[in-house]
Amino acid sequence: MLRIAVCDDESDIVGQLCGFVYDYAAENGLKAACFGFADGAELVRSAEKFDLIFLDIEMESTDGLEAAEFIRRSDMNVPIVYITNHRGYLERAFKVHAFDYIIKPLETERLNRVMNDFIAAFSDARESFLQITDDSGCRSVKLGDIYFFTAQAKRKIFLHTEKEHFVIKENLQDIYEKLDKSQFYMTKRNCIINLCHVASLESDYVIVMENGFRLPLAQKKKNEFIRKLAGVCVGRLKGK
Repeated sequence: MLRIAVCDDESDIVGQLCGFVYDYAAENGLKAACFGFADGAELVRSAEKFDLIFLDIEMESTDGLEAAEFIRRSDMNVPIVYITNHRGYLERAFKVHAFDYIIKPLETERLNRVMNDFIAAFSDARESFLQITDDSGCRSVKLGDIYFFTAQAKRKIFLHTEKEHFVIKENLQDIYEKLDKSQFYMTKRNCIINLCHVASLESDYVIVMENGFRLPLAQKKKNEFIRKLAGVCVGRLKGK
């Protein structure tokens, strides 16, 4: 089920967008839950994890850009679609890793394009597979399920998903060559991570994954890693 947040201090906009989400889901054979918020602070306090956020930029209390800055401290990957009355805020909005934007008044055609882009990206990220070899033979693993790879020896590689791991008999560099470099990144010679499952950068050189694992980041790779992480939604999710 898609979990979608709509944050706007205009209740009619929240109602309009949530109505659109449910109509879109019904028309496309999807299941969706829409969560409405009246200001950015309320959204930030929510314990829900969303697949997509529609976020108004101009709100009287905590505005959308302030809320986005808070969100990005703990979640670098959730796509954010900004809602605004004019284009003046868009340069700053994209610095907080926007997936897309919508200019008011809301138009169904524009909303459909945004949702089509999101659904295509959401589906692609989950349906691509990696072929691996382990003790039981060959198997396929969804790329979206992979959190990271670590190497303990030349041909002893651990593939980690959210709750389990597999020992695979391949060279880590050979695995890296098979992967989409916009989604996966080699943080050190013995570690490859899925950027889509990064929760935060705990310190300059410690990456926290969504399943709680802490992984090393080579000092010389910090700036490149931050650029890759910033581009994972804007680039990979939009198919660029």
